Amino acid sequence: MKEIKLSCEVITPLFMGGANMEPEIRTQSINGVVRWWFRTLGGSKEEEKKLFGWTGQESKKGAVKFVVCKEPYNSRDIQSCLDSSKNGLNYLAFSLKRQNRRCLDVGYKFDLRIIFSTILEEKEKKKFLGALWCAFYLGNFGSRARRGFGSIMVREISGDFDNFISFDPKGDIKGWLKSNYEEIKRLFPKANNIEVYSFEKRDAKTVQDWVSEIQLRKGIDKRKIQKDKGSKCFVDDFNQQDLGDWDGLLNLMGYTLMAYRKCLGKYEVQVGKYKVQDCYFARNIIQSQGKLQNFTEKPIIQRAIFGLPLNFYFLSIRQGNNRGTVFPVKGGEKLRRASPLIYKVIKNEEKLEGLIIFVMDKFLPDDVDLELNGVKLQKPDYTLIKDYLQSLQDKKIIGRLI
Repeated sequence: MKEIKLSCEVITPLFMGGANMEPEIRTQSINGVVRWWFRTLGGSKEEEKKLFGWTGQESKKGAVKFVVCKEPYNSRDIQSCLDSSKNGLNYLAFSLKRQNRRCLDVGYKFDLRIIFSTILEEKEKKKFLGALWCAFYLGNFGSRARRGFGSIMVREISGDFDNFISFDPKGDIKGWLKSNYEEIKRLFPKANNIEVYSFEKRDAKTVQDWVSEIQLRKGIDKRKIQKDKGSKCFVDDFNQQDLGDWDGLLNLMGYTLMAYRKCLGKYEVQVGKYKVQDCYFARNIIQSQGKLQNFTEKPIIQRAIFGLPLNFYFLSIRQGNNRGTVFPVKGGEKLRRASPLIYKVIKNEEKLEGLIIFVMDKFLPDDVDLELNGVKLQKPDYTLIKDYLQSLQDKKIIGRLI
């Protein structure tokens, strides 16, 4: 048996735990994230089964084993992590606040041993390490991982490791990310479905100018909604100056996502000869109690691309049900679909950097339908996410790395 040891540090609050939701480092969770990255990079099913194992009638353990060497847990509750004035951060943490979750605090350290079976070939081991690197530096762990929580960095790596990639960010972080990912792509030739962006401009004026331009482009009268703070299109001004710590960076990232999605209130889609706001379809279906009036083609709700389930609530519907939820459905079972966007805080020596990772997998399998209150919908494409990212690039708030 060969093994390596990773000395790890939590960079953003980590919400990982068992059924009782008490904070702890769980090897099953780490294994699941690394396995997902292996699959996303294009690893074969045969290699995946060999590395990670499989369940069923002929279940078998994988050739890689995780062992956590942990310090006493240093936990805190979600409310103590959040500044109520940082609306972007609170937007990202919405579901955590509802559950009143506790987390492992920023700065918590632990060691992770990874033991390799002798049946593994060197290339298989390298592919595993490539997926492990992506899990740590393009992904996060635990609840709300796609929204920036649960970022962990490797402070040191030791053992049977030949340094073909680096787990220790140093110097030019952009160059470090690009060179390591290019090395990983040599192992996974099909890994062309991932884009990485870094936050460049962090000043409040640039961000506020971006919001104004998005509102204008989406046909929103800013003067009108400023008088009505209850409007779904209302966006508070971004006036934060300190963006050097983890919560400042997540606040900036969360603010851009929140502001863009709020500006979709008037977003129009083309269905047949009609061009209508996509929320009209949701209102039509909910008000008609699961029927679609005046349209013969399947409606499309493009904003569903940001992740599912997607809830709708219409105060203007005063009689009967005024709520509905868009779900992926397979064989009558309601499923979930994580956002294609991952927000990431990475630590470069003592400086923090903010990233957006866009994973362009097929949004839903062919055998999974998309439904709102029983009405089948068209599956959205990546138009809105690409528009969101391009609008931030146009203002030089973010720049493309990979």
